Amino acid sequence: MKEKEPSPAPGSLQERKQRLVRANIAELAVVPLIEHGFDAVTIDDLAKAAGISKRTFFRYFATKEEVVTWEFDETGTALLAAFRLRPRDEQPLVSLRFAMDLIIDRLSSDPERARALMRLIHRTPALRGRFLVTQDHWREQFTSAIAERLPGGPRTPMLARLTATVSMAAVDAAMMAWAESGDRDIGTVVDEAFEALATVVKAATHPAQGRKRSR
Repeated sequence: MKEKEPSPAPGSLQERKQRLVRANIAELAVVPLIEHGFDAVTIDDLAKAAGISKRTFFRYFATKEEVVTWEFDETGTALLAAFRLRPRDEQPLVSLRFAMDLIIDRLSSDPERARALMRLIHRTPALRGRFLVTQDHWREQFTSAIAERLPGGPRTPMLARLTATVSMAAVDAAMMAWAESGDRDIGTVVDEAFEALATVVKAATHPAQGRKRSR
């Protein structure tokens, strides 16, 4: 297998062209994966579907999994940037919900394809494992970004990590619920997920308050 060529400088014209080519290849290559399932399709099948040689395929994608997950690798960076644009005194969960509008807009541009990809990821162990690694990376980035907003103290690292973790769980739950929902509006599903998260967080404070009163 030929390794991918070195990545061009971030933000350069070459990088933008490369991303466009990758997007075009992925759009065509995922069709047989969606139609026949991940394990039933080979690299040769993907290259044929995209109208390119196997050699050209490996110039842009290192693995079959990457054809499906590469968009999500970049989504986390864009989501973090949108989060950082929100007011620093805003509650982190509120900021993340507003930042989620970025993902909502992207998925809404072709909802049928987006739903099919999400179902493919969640039903394919290899893809699910890769996606979990991506989510771990997102979680680390958001932990740092959230910690920057919190007052310094011994509990700050734990609070930042917990906030990032439950936020990513809400995002994942919303995406999967939407993928399996048929034709529901994704914005509505995301709102429901974050409202449910707020309820859980509020309920979780009650045991701690009870322990304090009993001491």
